[in-house]
Amino acid sequence: MKRIMKGLLVVALGVLLASVAMAYTGTYTPGAGINGTPHDINRNDTGMAYMSNPPDTDPATGIVMNRICIYCHVAHNSYRLAPANGGPGANIGSGPQAPQAYDYLPLWNHEPTLRYPFYTMYQNGPGAPQSGAHASQAIQNGMNPGSSSLLCLSCHDGSVAVNSYGNTDQPAPAPSGGGLAISAAYSVGKDDYLGNHHPIGFSYVDAWAIDDELRDPDAFMFTTTSTITDHLYGVTGTLECGSCHSVHNKGNGGERLLWRSDVSSELCLTCHDKGDYVAPTFP
Repeated sequence: MKRIMKGLLVVALGVLLASVAMAYTGTYTPGAGINGTPHDINRNDTGMAYMSNPPDTDPATGIVMNRICIYCHVAHNSYRLAPANGGPGANIGSGPQAPQAYDYLPLWNHEPTLRYPFYTMYQNGPGAPQSGAHASQAIQNGMNPGSSSLLCLSCHDGSVAVNSYGNTDQPAPAPSGGGLAISAAYSVGKDDYLGNHHPIGFSYVDAWAIDDELRDPDAFMFTTTSTITDHLYGVTGTLECGSCHSVHNKGNGGERLLWRSDVSSELCLTCHDKGDYVAPTFP
């Protein structure tokens, strides 16, 4: 399956920290890029203000850099893949080694979540259908967050501070020591609980084969140029965080970094066959 996202930039949560940043208060144009969005993390003028600690200052010139990408990505000495995923093994190369669960590391610079695999995944209660087409196929078939979703959760689940990035193999002041937590509005996976969040890490293709209220992933457009299939991951067509969210605000047309607008629930009804499907259009 085609991966829509090339890399992830994420808003994050700090844990057991006294200082809490405000929720996003700015505005941005969907599809116009990362600048000024909630993932432009250290912006004061948008209410984010997860400033680097120490300040992101060029040591040669003293200029405050205010970089965006460094919170999640770095050109040199990023996290290394584990040996099982093609990495070099312990004590070889520079930069820290990521846990084996991370089989996708787009020059990743943010500390991985400390909580995987302890998440409680989506639950809909004992009164829900427990078998047949109307039972939750995500629950029936099992959920396991893929690497791309774990990159998001490494910040959103609260186990690592927003502005904690870099490592000792990078030049000062490239690493940031953290210290800032996000508002509860952006908490996803707090206390390892994902039970009341949309399921991720399950095969949409397998679910569609059984659930008569899911739409054919090859027949319905998610954006003006991509189908549902194009937003799924891996050989089994799994649904991950990036299936709905364009974390870099590129190629999308919806609110809150969504791939398409959810006005009149059009985003939801792209996949869920519970109302009229409306072909996506961009403003």
